[in-house]
Amino acid sequence: MTDALAAGSGTRPDPMHDPAADDYHPPTTGICVYRLQRGADQHVGVVADVSILAFTDGRVRGHESVCPARVEGLVEHFAAVPRRTELIALLHDAGQNVDRITAAVLERPPLVDFTGSDGWRQSVWRVSEAAGRQLVDALDRAVHYIADGHHRVAASLALWERAGRPAEAALLCVLYPLHGLRLRAFRRRVSGPVDPVRLRRLLDRCCEVTESASGGSPDAGGTKVYVDGTWLVVDPAGDRPAGVEGLDLTILERHVLAPLLGAAAADRTESISVTTPLGELAGLCDQDGGALFVLAPPALEQLREVADLGQVMPPKTTYFDPKPYAGIIVR
Repeated sequence: MTDALAAGSGTRPDPMHDPAADDYHPPTTGICVYRLQRGADQHVGVVADVSILAFTDGRVRGHESVCPARVEGLVEHFAAVPRRTELIALLHDAGQNVDRITAAVLERPPLVDFTGSDGWRQSVWRVSEAAGRQLVDALDRAVHYIADGHHRVAASLALWERAGRPAEAALLCVLYPLHGLRLRAFRRRVSGPVDPVRLRRLLDRCCEVTESASGGSPDAGGTKVYVDGTWLVVDPAGDRPAGVEGLDLTILERHVLAPLLGAAAADRTESISVTTPLGELAGLCDQDGGALFVLAPPALEQLREVADLGQVMPPKTTYFDPKPYAGIIVR
């Protein structure tokens, strides 16, 4: 890992006024601590350059496949705009020493401190050289897992290959503890009409199925299915295989959606973010006779297992939040 370049506003941004002379600090080089905070909810990570070689030799491991067309578009964008302002989010299990150092950093006044339009307070601290060396030493010895930014990593690797694999190349990352972000799952909506009797029969063959009064809260555990005006709670039966084969999504795609929809499965199934209200999605199913799958996120242990096995989940399987802002840290 190498140092990151950090620069940011010391005041709350106001899009309606021109920048004042004291709105921006001069750029400063160094490892930083970055905190997202809203009420009692806070997420603290270390911002640093991570050698691109780490993404090729197994020190940084991904868990999701990527869409080639999206990667190609990012390659063109990155080639045209080489300076990076967005952070790739990684997860690590480097131990308590990293937590101890970052906690001490948070006791000092931040270099950057403002609240965004979504209510998340954004704060950045520069780490001293001594503390930075300790962080690098601890983080260098850990395995890291990509939480957010699989497509950006793929595009950066493509550009790196095009440039002849320069050894000094690095990616701007924020490194969180393994449990430092919330892990959620994209929903799947199948456009109608869907045969509810056949769907229920297919679910019964591979899952324990019970009826529920509602879809519950977005963070509630358990995978749920909405079809024909009824909410169902489904739990895959039997021992789960290791890796991708043991995911709820894989089991449902293979044993439910594929036999239900056949060759039309890909065209009729849409991946939807957790930010879309369940009531709105259920209403769409009521209109066209479709079905909604509210997937439980995989356990972090499953994510690590998939990455450690060198496997990849389908695109839009996991969703980590909150997302780090772009434009605060610059490389």
